[in-house]
Amino acid sequence: MPSYSTADIRNVILVGHGGSGKTTLADAMLFAAGAVNRKGSVVDGSSFSDFEKEEKEHKHSIYPSFLHLDHQGKRINIIDTPGSTDLIGQALGCLVAADTALLTVNAQSGIEVVTRRIFEALKEQGMARAIVVNRIDLPDIDLEQLVSRLREGFGPECLPINLPTGGGKGVVDCLLNSEGSADFGSVADAHSALMDQIVEMDEALMEKYLGGEQPTEQDIHAALGKAMNAGHLVPICFTDAKNGVGVNELLDAIVRHFPNPQEANQRAFVIGEGEQAKPFPYRQDVSGPLLAHVFKVMTDPFIGKLAVFRVHQGKATGQTQVFLGTSKKSIKLGHVFNLQGKDHRETDAVIAGDIGAVAKIDEIRVGDILHDDHALDDVRPPKQNLPTPMYGLAVSPKARGDEQKISGALQKITEEDPTFRVVMDRQTKELVIYGLGELHLRLVLERLKNRGLEVETKPPKIAYKETVTAKAEGHHRHKKQTGGAGQFGEVYLRIEPLERGKGIEFVDEVFGGAIPNQFIPAVEKGVRDLADQGVLAGYPIEDVRVIVYDGKSHPVDSKEVAFRTAGKMAFKDAVLKARPVLLEPIVNMQVTVPEDKVGAITGDLSGKRGRIQGTDMLPGGMAVVTAQAPLSEVMQYQSQLKSVTGGQGSFSMELSHYDPVPPHIQQQIQAAYKPKAEEE
Repeated sequence: MPSYSTADIRNVILVGHGGSGKTTLADAMLFAAGAVNRKGSVVDGSSFSDFEKEEKEHKHSIYPSFLHLDHQGKRINIIDTPGSTDLIGQALGCLVAADTALLTVNAQSGIEVVTRRIFEALKEQGMARAIVVNRIDLPDIDLEQLVSRLREGFGPECLPINLPTGGGKGVVDCLLNSEGSADFGSVADAHSALMDQIVEMDEALMEKYLGGEQPTEQDIHAALGKAMNAGHLVPICFTDAKNGVGVNELLDAIVRHFPNPQEANQRAFVIGEGEQAKPFPYRQDVSGPLLAHVFKVMTDPFIGKLAVFRVHQGKATGQTQVFLGTSKKSIKLGHVFNLQGKDHRETDAVIAGDIGAVAKIDEIRVGDILHDDHALDDVRPPKQNLPTPMYGLAVSPKARGDEQKISGALQKITEEDPTFRVVMDRQTKELVIYGLGELHLRLVLERLKNRGLEVETKPPKIAYKETVTAKAEGHHRHKKQTGGAGQFGEVYLRIEPLERGKGIEFVDEVFGGAIPNQFIPAVEKGVRDLADQGVLAGYPIEDVRVIVYDGKSHPVDSKEVAFRTAGKMAFKDAVLKARPVLLEPIVNMQVTVPEDKVGAITGDLSGKRGRIQGTDMLPGGMAVVTAQAPLSEVMQYQSQLKSVTGGQGSFSMELSHYDPVPPHIQQQIQAAYKPKAEEE
């Protein structure tokens, strides 16, 4: 067993916009705690966190990394995450493993796009959070104004627990200390504001405090943890990670004041599925049955698949026999590791509250629950609100024979990255990769190239869908005589539109054996064949109820193939009568731009058939334009936005819904469609 207990563990995740210094801070924390004997650097490629080839070349984080250190007898697990808008899914996917998020803010840049998105995600998850203002050594910065902007943007509960002093050469504690000088503000005032906020979480403590009795550090820790868990207090700390200023004080705050796994908010595990699902309470205790959540999968060049998990109950050892979710087959973990960047350090146990990893178990996937008790078979992980990958590229191998290698490599990346997906388009026969933006996919292609696999790319076809807008009847008689036994099947059906997202609903209302029961599945296969192929332009048909109500059969010539064809052609007949339309994907967009570019952006989006839904002014002369637009119009929006804003704009895009395509555009798409001849 480790020398530390669950109460000794602190799990923190470094999140924030790119360039805020998260990785430099992680390296500084390791060095300050003596976990490493040198200070890593992103600039010279020696960082303990950014160790992958692509990260060293680009000099910024691309993948999450997992580190740990010991400070004042406590174990701190650190998850360092990338800060690019295109890579935000990597950060969001790891939130579930931490108890406190350290939202890192560049003292010069202030609140940026990812800063806002991550803060909102943390609020949604009910996660304790602190703000780390980093790079306080930069010239021409106004830290007092930045604190005002943080409180304006994120709420008055954002309060400094230390303040810079000596011109940014040090920090002075404001939580346990009410005296001293600071570069701005008053230590005494900051201390009073903190205590007023903290004691509100504990009536007994409030009475003591209002009665003039000074709370003990233990009193403050318990109430501060409750306040952070409730979002009633968001501590602000100041650091200059490059020069080590404020780093030891940040480590002190983490171990002395931030919640441990037993004090943190429980994750929303459920047991059962759908309407039967109920919250699943668990205990952050080593004595219970094992409950561990796999939240990240990586591929290590030396040991293969590496699954990173957080233990929420019990303990995992190399000898533990575990079940993956509902699987009845047990798996021996073999070896369990603590991760230190690229190094895997074997440990005898990963206890409740701790983060560990296991290697060489191919069946493991992100979201799997590892447990050792069949009573936990139906436990499901907390839901994660991840952005939908919408930016696509069709890829094909440059070298013949690389199809299988590329497919295998892309499949591994989908296992590792929750916001990357690969789709083989059945209509176009295109292999399409989807990510959160141009940078995201460029890094994927670079990763393939570094593994000796090169591809050619082009914009993919838009994933349109087809549906109907009216009720209609369809009929087809399939009759074929070829000299011997023939084929005969006749089908009558009717169709009606369904709500968006309902797919194809097949209903059997045939009475009296007009179509023998054994041929009903063949009719349904025919209907679904056409639903896959489409009628208007070769896109899948969705949101239609198909009711088969009559038909005819022949005692000798009726066969499955005859009714499959009859079902398909009857469905086609009905669709063509039911005012069919093409549906196009509509995306929600949030475009962040300088205030003086708002008019240009709203005009540009309106010209792309976009619907502007609102504009919010942000501190720092920025604004967020919220809109909905057809995906076909904004597929290449990244380069267009860069052109309009001179590189100062950013945007996020997520699938919202499907809407009918305007008639003139539908005609163009239909005219370009060349269906294969239908075989009778």
